[in-house]
Amino acid sequence: MMNNLLSKLESKLVPLATRISSNKPLNAIKDSMITIMPFLIVGSLFLLVAYLPIPGYSEWMIGIFGEKFQSTLTKVTDATFGIIGLFTLINVAYQYAKQLDMEPIFPIMSSVMSFIILTTVTDGSFGMEWLGTKGMFVSILIALVATRLYKKFYEFGIGPKMPEGVPPGVIRSFSSLIPVGLIAAIVLAAQIGFSFTPYKDIHQFIYHIVQMPLLGLGDSLISIIIAEVIGQLLWFFGLHGNAIVNAIMDPIWLGLSAENLNAFQQGHELPHIITKQFKEIYLQMGGSGSTIALALCMTLFSKSKHLKTLGLLALPASIFNINEPIIFGLSIVLNPIMFIPWLIMTPISAVISFTAMSTGLVSATSGVIIPWTTPLFISGYLVSGISGMVLQIVLLLVGFLIYMPFFKLLDKQLLARELEEANGSGGLKMFK
Repeated sequence: MMNNLLSKLESKLVPLATRISSNKPLNAIKDSMITIMPFLIVGSLFLLVAYLPIPGYSEWMIGIFGEKFQSTLTKVTDATFGIIGLFTLINVAYQYAKQLDMEPIFPIMSSVMSFIILTTVTDGSFGMEWLGTKGMFVSILIALVATRLYKKFYEFGIGPKMPEGVPPGVIRSFSSLIPVGLIAAIVLAAQIGFSFTPYKDIHQFIYHIVQMPLLGLGDSLISIIIAEVIGQLLWFFGLHGNAIVNAIMDPIWLGLSAENLNAFQQGHELPHIITKQFKEIYLQMGGSGSTIALALCMTLFSKSKHLKTLGLLALPASIFNINEPIIFGLSIVLNPIMFIPWLIMTPISAVISFTAMSTGLVSATSGVIIPWTTPLFISGYLVSGISGMVLQIVLLLVGFLIYMPFFKLLDKQLLARELEEANGSGGLKMFK
């Protein structure tokens, strides 16, 4: 029965995941989110230094460095999170141009030009708010459309013909004249059209019609459970579940994180529970599947030499949330014994974490982006304070309870195999 279920899941999920993983726009978005992450981490670190969650810390630092201590440090935060929409615009255009085998500079500049044309100028002031979180979805849309249009128009080959001997850079520049002009005309026509609507521009339209509903949907327990189940299933069949799911969900989760960060910086109540940090800090302790508990089981309780050795090798990496040694060495992939705990571990962690935060027992994540390799307990403290550390302890204990019965069954089978091999019986097939 289990084999039939796995076969049906594989036949449905793997082709779909393959199509998603080979989709060029989604790959451009995924690679863009990865590219901007160092800037968000740097901005978060400066914010942490300014508002380190230690009683009396802020007063002490202000006493040493003056009243402008926090506002000075958070300029770095404003220059990273504050322009995340601009980062997204440039990076998606760059990554998509690479996917389409194009020189990226003209698609990037076309995207920036389009963004500015589509942004309403009020009383001579450019709408800076759209350079931040609120403009992320429009940035993605503009970058994808402008880059695609540029490629189509460029491939038509229309434009002034240059005589022989003209430098290649000049030829490329004049060859881009017509594509850039056509994009500008199309975008301007779109802006004129939006100006006759109640929304006035594309930013207001996308924000109210698309972005707000998506953020509301993404900030729900059901959404994170669905995302985790799909990701875990894909990993089980040997596909990188995180990469595939993140390509779709990262713009939503990062947007929620940025809104929490803004509220944290201003001392307001944190508006969202589900964020990028919620997933990485509480649902991926030790890596996908929250396998640090499994790594500890292998290290401390294995009777088979194989699991004991693998546990000792995997535990140091698991401390830094790297668990490929477990996924492929244990292995999790296509292992029916580990299918159930692997599938249910992160959804159960999501339910526990969401409940703890929604009831106020644990602080919601502050929006601070920390490296995903940050070790257990340190990570919880940095995003949620002491209560975050306590929650991670609870989740670690839950991980033991979930993984231990299945680990013991696997350990028993491997031990029997090792004893038969030691007795020269030729071994025993563990599973197919």
